[in-house]
Amino acid sequence: MPERGPVGSVRIVTRHEFRTAVTRPSYIILTAAVPVLVALAVAGFAIFTLVTREDAGAETASSAESSAETPRLGYVDLTAGPALFGAHQEQPGGVFVAVSDRDAGISALADEQIDALFVFPPDYAETGTVVRVRIADDGGVFGSDGPSYSGTLRGFVLSNLFADEVPAGLAERLQIPYTLVVEEVRPDGGAEDESAGFDVGRAAFFAVAGISLLFSVFFSSGYVLNALVEEKENRVMEVLLSAVKPDALLLGKFLGLGAAGLLQMAAWLTSVGVGVLVLGLIVEIPTDLLIMPGVGDIAVAAAYFLFGYALFASLMAAVGAVTTSLREANQISAIVIVPAFIPVWLNFILFTEPEGTVARVLTFVPVTAPVTGFIRLATDAMGPLETVAALLVLAASAAGALWLAMRLFRAYLLMYGKRPTLKEMARSVVSG
Repeated sequence: MPERGPVGSVRIVTRHEFRTAVTRPSYIILTAAVPVLVALAVAGFAIFTLVTREDAGAETASSAESSAETPRLGYVDLTAGPALFGAHQEQPGGVFVAVSDRDAGISALADEQIDALFVFPPDYAETGTVVRVRIADDGGVFGSDGPSYSGTLRGFVLSNLFADEVPAGLAERLQIPYTLVVEEVRPDGGAEDESAGFDVGRAAFFAVAGISLLFSVFFSSGYVLNALVEEKENRVMEVLLSAVKPDALLLGKFLGLGAAGLLQMAAWLTSVGVGVLVLGLIVEIPTDLLIMPGVGDIAVAAAYFLFGYALFASLMAAVGAVTTSLREANQISAIVIVPAFIPVWLNFILFTEPEGTVARVLTFVPVTAPVTGFIRLATDAMGPLETVAALLVLAASAAGALWLAMRLFRAYLLMYGKRPTLKEMARSVVSG
């Protein structure tokens, strides 16, 4: 059988690792978990919306029935001289009906011909007193107050007293003196540029992408670590290295598991996007959330994923190469994993000061760059030049980590029983 070249060996290992990864029960469950949760959330929200709409429809029908009969508010004008309250009977919330005297008003109230009775006494002009007459129950205690009609009464009084005394077009201001509107300006007094507003859709895309990257990268790079250590413990590595060169084996694992991770991330992002679109058919949501991300944003997200995966997978491979057991490897891998969560712990600072010193520093520190980059992109705090520079630094770091992993991979992958010291690892890296 002819010996395969490096490219052919990498291709075979890539295909094998991809198939192995995507058929793992843990991978299938984890990949399907997000679409299932999104589907359940959308279905639950749809059911909740349907039920609340039915209830709201019933309430609307009930209120429509009740509003069909506008409250009739009786009033008795006992003020001296010309009647003060002879016009503007139709007010928001009720219609005022003139009653000849107090006794007639009480009779109409008892017979439910009117819903409330107000009496303007002769000294109203001096005291401003208005008497509301209610029917007492059998126990001599007033029953439920019911609607107060205070706003309706206020509009009726103001309109009758002053509507004809103010200039045309200003009578409505008697009832609603003002409507407060807030205007935001820049510190220099200039108008805020609406075109530079917060892009909700773009922020949501990068937020979801950042969370997906955090989970997918670590699970995918974790697969590299577990696969290497398990094959090393089971002595399968000796058989593999007899057929495939170490560099081809490592590159094949990177590509295969990286493709599986990218597929996982794509499935998560697609499920969330479809969920938002379906949700938009149920309720009205901001149109910004329904806009598909641009090609540039997708390319940046993919670049962060690929370089982030290459960095962490290389560091995990280096850990797997120098450790002797899966338990030991998982303990040491915390040195790689824990720093990556620093942006999550400092998310308050990153969101409130996305252009501050802390955010800029973490953007160019390799282990914190992917998550920090997504947070800053979500807040639109990174320009094109800074984004390209950050990706170049991350790519260079990933290449350096891969080179380091290959050196350690060749030197210690078949070493059992004893973990090399830092001095021995440094010598192996330098000597190659």
